[in-house]
Amino acid sequence: GGEGYRLSCSHSSAGMFRFLLLAALAAYASAYTGPMPTRASSSRVVMMSRFKGKLWDMAAKKEIFAEWDPEAKRDYDNFNPFERDSNGNCCDTNGKFPGEGNYQDPMRPNADWESMQRDRAEMEIINADPRMAIKGKPGNWKYGWDKGLGIIP
Repeated sequence: GGEGYRLSCSHSSAGMFRFLLLAALAAYASAYTGPMPTRASSSRVVMMSRFKGKLWDMAAKKEIFAEWDPEAKRDYDNFNPFERDSNGNCCDTNGKFPGEGNYQDPMRPNADWESMQRDRAEMEIINADPRMAIKGKPGNWKYGWDKGLGIIP
């Protein structure tokens, strides 16, 4: 009787050891699989503009503006970066204004006199673009525009 019990116990310990070894390897491997989309809930994926964390300068804003489609739904890369809110504020890299949820103060360029004069001259040209007068389209700002887009980390 005792020999049979030892064999059974030994077999069970080896199986448990294999199970624990595989579980440890799986945990170790999952730590090195790279970034995965983070989910705040089962239906909200973390998203952001490609300019988040980068310099939010005139060149970046002009790139977004050139790609802006006012007829398409506004999202984190489809918005008019020169559009102002009712208080005259500029938006961040995700198209969010101060006071909106998830607004993040962008990295701004130098604000020396020479740079400001160049930006002012460029804004005169941009403000003459007929797209600057577009209002009420899906690509314009409106309350709740970001519903369903996912959260910004």
